[in-house]
Amino acid sequence: MTLKMLNILTYILLAYLALGCKKEDPVEIFEIRPIVGDYYVSPDGNDSNNGSKTLPFRSIQKAVGIMAPGDTVVVIAGDYPECVTISKSGSSESTRLLIFSESLHGAKCSGFRIKGDFVTLDGFDVEADAVKNYVGISVAGKSNVEILNCKVHECPMGGINFAHDAVQGSNNARIINNILEHNGQWGINLIGSNGLIEGNEITKTVQHHPKGDEPGFQGNDADGLRIFGDNHIIRGNRVLDIGDPGDGGNIDPHVDCLQTWDGSLNGQPVMTNTIIEGNYFRVKHFTGKGILLESTTGNACHHLIIRNNIFEYRDIGVAAFSGEFHDIFIYNNVFNSILSGDSWGTSVALTNVTNYDYRNNITVDCHKEHRKILGGSGIVDYNLAWSSDGSHFTMEPGLQAHDLMGVNPKFVKYTGNFGENDYHLQAGSPAINAGAALSDVPNDFDGTARPQGSGYDIGAFEFH
Repeated sequence: MTLKMLNILTYILLAYLALGCKKEDPVEIFEIRPIVGDYYVSPDGNDSNNGSKTLPFRSIQKAVGIMAPGDTVVVIAGDYPECVTISKSGSSESTRLLIFSESLHGAKCSGFRIKGDFVTLDGFDVEADAVKNYVGISVAGKSNVEILNCKVHECPMGGINFAHDAVQGSNNARIINNILEHNGQWGINLIGSNGLIEGNEITKTVQHHPKGDEPGFQGNDADGLRIFGDNHIIRGNRVLDIGDPGDGGNIDPHVDCLQTWDGSLNGQPVMTNTIIEGNYFRVKHFTGKGILLESTTGNACHHLIIRNNIFEYRDIGVAAFSGEFHDIFIYNNVFNSILSGDSWGTSVALTNVTNYDYRNNITVDCHKEHRKILGGSGIVDYNLAWSSDGSHFTMEPGLQAHDLMGVNPKFVKYTGNFGENDYHLQAGSPAINAGAALSDVPNDFDGTARPQGSGYDIGAFEFH
């Protein structure tokens, strides 16, 4: 077996381990990263060296500048005060350019600009210097690029950005098991098709980052994910406490865990044909929404499956009321708002959506209105709605044939405080075997097959 083949097999093993990590700890996958490099970079190196393990380079830029398809660069732990541009491409899946931090988050630099196809970036600590760059990792119009296991933080204009250039979007992106912490405007932005966004943790996004005090760098948003284009999978991510009202950088932010729209930013396309599953969205800001769908220029947002997610939010869980929408399917989610305060708190706000399907969802403490679906056409049934204080609430449309209204779902743990609840079902829960049989929901939040009993359960977790 050749050295390069061994390296590819090792890389596949590490990617497999990354995909198999626990949801509550998405990036601490391994301590040893047994990667063999073609070139090495070290804080003790010199760019006049040959780049071997015994004579490493000093700069990451030097190493990536001489890579050929199939080569691997291993970067030893240390600080590298550079924003690295990767202009070359791998030629296929088996001849990727592989750039690894030898230890997880051990190699730190101020940014990456990826301008080639078939590139993998794995395990780096990225913090923008706000002098030469404002975005942590950016990819424009390139395909088959992977960002894995990186920590991207303190970047005033966004963490990871897969945008489009003048020709195309960034296709076949894989953004897996990264930490995005305290970045400005958004954690991950993706424009393209066939993306996989999985196992990332996005926290503390702010509207006005302290590093971005120049004109033009003070935006409106404090988002988790911004997703545009077709045929994505958004799975197992944790978007937590973005736009926190206690953070001085959030003056009057628009706060969405996941948002899509079309037209106004370089003509990007609205999200379509996408699966959103197994994510935990938690936002405490009074305007905070779980998912905001907008279609502003007549291009319909359509064919979305939103299943097995947990929403803890103040304003709206899933919003689709501005634009044109069809085929929006919302299954087996848990929506939890709060009873106090003046935010709306509804689970969904859908207006004139053609062919919607809202089934098997649990809504808890959604203030005075547990759902608001107006106009359009579709199915609503088999949902459970409960306010923990026994107060009156409304639903639009009202109680359906198989709905459970005002019924305690009997979660394993429920305090009403965001981040403290366990939405698994206890034995004897009225949600067990009470749901509709949905072929579009073969598993639950944990990956457990549905059904486990005589019927499908309501909510994000199948009792077993």
